[in-house]
Amino acid sequence: MKGQRTNKKIDKSRIAFIIAFLALPTINLCIFYFGVNFNSILMAFQRTVPGRETVWGFYNFKRLFTEGFTGPVPVIMESLRNTVIFFSFGFFFVNPLTLVMAYFFYKKIRGYKFYRFMFYLPCIIPATVLSTLFRYIIAPDSSGVIANLMYEWFGKEMPNLLQDSRYALKTLLAYGFWTGFGSNLILLSSAMNRIPQEVIESAQLDGITLRKEITHMIIPLIWPTISTILLLAVMSIFTSTGAILLFTQGKYGTYTIAYWLFEQVKEGANMEYASAVGLFFTLAGFPLVFITRWLSNKVEDIEY
Repeated sequence: MKGQRTNKKIDKSRIAFIIAFLALPTINLCIFYFGVNFNSILMAFQRTVPGRETVWGFYNFKRLFTEGFTGPVPVIMESLRNTVIFFSFGFFFVNPLTLVMAYFFYKKIRGYKFYRFMFYLPCIIPATVLSTLFRYIIAPDSSGVIANLMYEWFGKEMPNLLQDSRYALKTLLAYGFWTGFGSNLILLSSAMNRIPQEVIESAQLDGITLRKEITHMIIPLIWPTISTILLLAVMSIFTSTGAILLFTQGKYGTYTIAYWLFEQVKEGANMEYASAVGLFFTLAGFPLVFITRWLSNKVEDIEY
């Protein structure tokens, strides 16, 4: 009997501990995720009229199509264009190059340790330090590294890349390229290192080339990791943005959807309109995610 009572007390204490442990994150999830998102959905259909109560309707969505996309200053269209540019640059250029670099490290080609250190370095350095270093490199005055080289070699002065609409977006893409390899490179390298060496050695004995090895063996064997990376990238398509906050604050034609929404929330203006814009692009992203998932499932996973 004493043993049963002791077990009941232990079970009750365990249950109490689990409840206490999960209570805070559950409350946090309900308030700051479900509550905030549900409230933002309601705000998308609201309109504050001075001297009147809140008006419900689709005014914010009409404003999106008449002002944001086709108005005299179509900031949403500009933001969408830049968002697609940032996403396409990462999806179609940085990700494939990351795969190649991971394969380069996997094969342990000469110099791979140095390059691995250089590509991993931006992951461990704070963004503020990296942005300061990048500003120093591209500074248009005599303190800039590239500016000095241009003047010494070509006798030309360097424009201010971050304050010129012709170069600002391209400069942010270059910064994203410099700092965009880290996490995916680690994931892909880890996936490649789990491949049984016997499988690779067997293919090498059959005379497989490096190109066929990566396309016919490496990619199919690590496809679950690749598909996950691609799916996560598509899920964040409308949050794709460069280091706009650190460099341009949306000026010089560098607005993206994510930064525009951030700026509206920061200023506390047009919250209803911003909620409608966010809801619209969230719904627009659902089909892309499902299509990407459907296409990735078409490739059969290889167990090893």
